[in-house]
Amino acid sequence: MPIDTSSLTRRSFLASSAAAGLLLPLGRARAQTPRRGGELRLAMAGGSSDNSLDPRAFTQQVQRVVGVAVCNQLVEILPDGTLTPELAESWESSDAKTWNLRIRKGVTFHNGKSLDAADVVYSIDLHRGETTSGAKSLFDAIAEIKANGPDEVVVTLASPNAEFMHTFADYHAMIVPAGFDDWQNLVGTGGYVLESFQPGIRATLNRNGNYWKTDRAHVERVTLTVMNDSTARLAALQSGAADVMNQLDRKVYSLVEQNEALQVVRSPGAVHWTFICAFNADPTKNNDVRQALKFGCDRQAMLDVVMRGLGALGNDHPIAPNNLYYNGALEQRVFDPDRAKVHLKKAGLERLSIELYTSDAALPEAVSLSEVYQSKAGTAGLDLKVVKRPADGYWSDTWMKKPFAVSSWLNRPVDQTFSLIYGTGSAWNESYWSNTRFDSLLAEGKAILDFDKRKEIYGELQAILNEEGPSVVPIFADFLDAKSARVQGFEPSGVSDLSGDRIVERVWLED
Repeated sequence: MPIDTSSLTRRSFLASSAAAGLLLPLGRARAQTPRRGGELRLAMAGGSSDNSLDPRAFTQQVQRVVGVAVCNQLVEILPDGTLTPELAESWESSDAKTWNLRIRKGVTFHNGKSLDAADVVYSIDLHRGETTSGAKSLFDAIAEIKANGPDEVVVTLASPNAEFMHTFADYHAMIVPAGFDDWQNLVGTGGYVLESFQPGIRATLNRNGNYWKTDRAHVERVTLTVMNDSTARLAALQSGAADVMNQLDRKVYSLVEQNEALQVVRSPGAVHWTFICAFNADPTKNNDVRQALKFGCDRQAMLDVVMRGLGALGNDHPIAPNNLYYNGALEQRVFDPDRAKVHLKKAGLERLSIELYTSDAALPEAVSLSEVYQSKAGTAGLDLKVVKRPADGYWSDTWMKKPFAVSSWLNRPVDQTFSLIYGTGSAWNESYWSNTRFDSLLAEGKAILDFDKRKEIYGELQAILNEEGPSVVPIFADFLDAKSARVQGFEPSGVSDLSGDRIVERVWLED
């Protein structure tokens, strides 16, 4: 009998998709009747002058927030972590390899075209084969995608993947009209029509009066202003010039909480940092050097001093402690200068001098975390030189180009996380790491429908990354947004901050 996963219950989700790390102890907002009207003003970090609205090029949050306001996806992850239909009205699979998707009828693009299966095939093909898409490694798992009439899409995978439908929730997977390529003037089926987009500066959107979701898209107009400086964002919020800001500085968390006119929205453990050790460059291609950098990292100091306790310790792999796939049997790595020195000696070194590239682009605390790392690592024989790079252009000029640099990652389903960051040949394999046993086990785990067996394999993958992997993963951080009290319907999300990037169509304004 086919497995219909479009109507997953909360209980069944816990045994499958929730294990992807998207279920968190989040509170539900008090039931209220949304109010229509008004202008929502966002003061946002996460934008730069090289941003594009081509979904293949999405890397930063401004792109993502605009993208999901203008476009829909095939599926959506709700604030409580459950997977729900969006443009894919339903789906089923009998073997986790061939998936039949029923496409929603009666949906119209902003340019007047009716949505059909050909639009879906075109949009997903943007991320397959010869493409610059950051999601290429995810969608290359598709052996064939084709329209079976106007309202059905058939997806055949190269190998079974029990959690494959979550791939369509990846923030690159925006649905656009077939043949569309005018990315400066993005067109979708979403709740808002793009009026203007000035990369690194500003975006404006107007409500789509024909939106097919009658319970979403409440405000009439949205103005998004890029403010990469955290002090400027907070000042805009406090003065009333903005209604919402993202990436609240943890140093002012308690002060904002005490302000009755403002409210903090906290999303637990929704992001992790990596200190990338390039696998294709000296000296970090040597695993003993990488192990020294892991033991020379005082992650507890980072959590206490920089994060103000608003997060959890990492263990040099990307799976958070509140994830159902988390391998709790692994010994928690702690700051151990003596063991770091042992690994340096194995690498033929008495001390290691290395530049650590960092930037606010990764998140506001990235520079402070790097400086705490530097201040403690000296006793472990590590002389770190912190090199600060501007947020504008960091992802194009520094990330994946320097041997030792900071990066950050949102929560994703576990198989996606492993594939994107560590899979051989992935476009976003930021360290260029390659491990044949890791790749083989990952393929095996994806194909297994039994949760317990899949958890065992994914636990082994965490152990491989802990001992041989390229990333120092010190912290899983809570996301902190702040808003005016007049903004209603804003729920935290395990996907990312700003209600999983979907704040624009979810919130409303009270007088």
